[in-house]
Amino acid sequence: MLKNRILLLAATAVAAVAILGYTAAEPTQVSAATPHKTWITVDMNELKTMQVFAAMGGRFLAPEIVTVRNGIAVLQATDDEISIISEHAHKNLHKCAGFMAHPDEQDALDTIDMVTGPKPSLATVTYTIDNAATVQPMINDMAAPNIKDTITSLSSFTTRYYNSTTGLDSAFWIKNKWTTLAAGRSDVTVEYFNHSWVQPSIILTIQGTTNPSEVVILGGHQDSIRSGCSASTTCQTLPAPGADDDASGIASLTEVIRVAMESNYRPAKTVKFMAYAAEEAGLLGSKAIATSYQNSGVNVVGVLQLDMTNYKAPSTDIAMITDHTNAAQNTFVRNLASTYLSTLTVVDTQCGYSCSDHAPWDARGYAASFPFEAPMGSDNPFIHTASDTLANSDPNATHALKFSKLAGAYMAELAKGTIAPTASAEKFADFDGDGKTDVSVFRPSNSVWYIQGSQAGFSAAQFGVSTDQPVPADFDGDGKTDIAVYRDGVWYSMLSATSTVNITSFGIAGDKPQPKDFDGDGKADKAVYRGGTWYVLKSNGSQYTVAQFGLAGDIAAASDYDGDGKADYAVYRPSQGIWYVLGSTAGFSARQFGISTDKPVPADYDGDGKTDLAVYRDGIWYLQRTTGGFTAFQFGIASDIPAAGDYDGDGKADAGVFRDGVWYMLRSTGGFAVTGFGLAGDKPLPSTFVP
Repeated sequence: MLKNRILLLAATAVAAVAILGYTAAEPTQVSAATPHKTWITVDMNELKTMQVFAAMGGRFLAPEIVTVRNGIAVLQATDDEISIISEHAHKNLHKCAGFMAHPDEQDALDTIDMVTGPKPSLATVTYTIDNAATVQPMINDMAAPNIKDTITSLSSFTTRYYNSTTGLDSAFWIKNKWTTLAAGRSDVTVEYFNHSWVQPSIILTIQGTTNPSEVVILGGHQDSIRSGCSASTTCQTLPAPGADDDASGIASLTEVIRVAMESNYRPAKTVKFMAYAAEEAGLLGSKAIATSYQNSGVNVVGVLQLDMTNYKAPSTDIAMITDHTNAAQNTFVRNLASTYLSTLTVVDTQCGYSCSDHAPWDARGYAASFPFEAPMGSDNPFIHTASDTLANSDPNATHALKFSKLAGAYMAELAKGTIAPTASAEKFADFDGDGKTDVSVFRPSNSVWYIQGSQAGFSAAQFGVSTDQPVPADFDGDGKTDIAVYRDGVWYSMLSATSTVNITSFGIAGDKPQPKDFDGDGKADKAVYRGGTWYVLKSNGSQYTVAQFGLAGDIAAASDYDGDGKADYAVYRPSQGIWYVLGSTAGFSARQFGISTDKPVPADYDGDGKTDLAVYRDGIWYLQRTTGGFTAFQFGIASDIPAAGDYDGDGKADAGVFRDGVWYMLRSTGGFAVTGFGLAGDKPLPSTFVP
């Protein structure tokens, strides 16, 4: 019915255009009062339809039509004309942007040729669905309340218009949200992609493990707009909450990011999440990024666009856009839905020229798909108004959750990869945050820290005095171990995130410092063990706890023994060779493992995310692994200092010893290694808490 109505109106528009006589513009004399104009392209038939709707509303839409090529018009349109085009593209054609903006006429013509001409074959992709072990746990963990919270936060900005102050503030919010979710992941970056206008785009990148040069992109636009507003004035102030268009798409993607981070998802291919700026102004942000990637030769193997995910039409869950998208990838997306979301109803629909941010990618030959919230014409009628609120779509965000699950399946089946065991909360001297323990020492004679970063290379810093006890840990939660010392009850730490020194008084002389993450927030808490009592100062600096666990003479050995991401109170009692652990999730346990002269060296040796009981005895390592079981092996001599750590970054602690300036490492993946670094008398930092 909608299609017939539009065809009728289009026919009426042809007559109206003939009467008004503006099929192509005649040269005009430019005066000082000539308004600002922008080069845009728009489907010619759709433009005629918009003109009719504008006329029906008593408005005159007559932009300067420079040329028409392959059914697409090149215009020089004023800001007011673009406002009318945008309004009727949404109101009457049910499209998001409906036009594409360009810096000049040549770019407009080149874009038409890309859109209407044969597409270059940029990547050959074989679509398979065989990674359920990774997909299913992640999509099972997704939850609508998280999506609802993100929509609520983004729609609380007065407007997210791309040239407004609040549009910039909302971009800051998205970047901070994504950065917080990715905390502690050295393989993840969150960056701005800056433009010539106020609002930047935001890109979160998860580096691929085995095929990092192949890139999978999931995107949505962050900006909002109010129909009929003036670009120079009211667009920056009129309420445009954009809860569905497109806070919902960003929220659906944010939930995918959350579960990917919490699941410790490690993609084989590189994955990029993009919050595009200025979609409503003519796909400006996505076009800039797609052009940049094309010029740089980035090997993009797939693009998924989420624009409006939270308004449900009757009898439909997902509508696949079939025009200006890739047919093969569309089939793949449908198959993902039938495999992982089999109860959903998926239909086909079309949205025409330049309707959302998938279009610039498709025009350049990249495989792009656009699953939409409803068939065109049955989508959200409130978009681009002050009524585009959560209450007027799905107030519980259960519809948007379907798109998070589909996007999660798309990510993990196209980029492949696995859910890696969650690393223990213990950080073994990883000063550059690359997931590998760094060979490093503290030299009491000159109070200098010498670090051979596995990624950052050599560095040296004077910090502390000769009698200090080194207490390296990640106090600021940036994924990098911080240089720190404990001196008679005072903690001095050099925070890597801010390059500032923090000084905290907590403890007394004689206490045994145990900086570990007891509350699971990704930051080490300052903690001391004093004759059977634990004192813990939470990382927020305002809360502390006191717990009795252990006896005088016990060796403090706090770590994450139950794998819940929180350090547990634990002691090794040499008099009995017994380990006592108070798991934050698993509760109390006790086990005899060791003798009185052993040195406790607990760490996650089997990579299951749980710290294993382990002791070092005269060059022999004894391990009681939670998954791998018991093992013992000779590596070192009696006088060596044991220095366990994950030297090869595979998520498993390796046996290592320090002997008068020489390091010997038996890496679980990298094999045996030996390196000279340090002097006799230095304190190897990975063994800081070994008695």
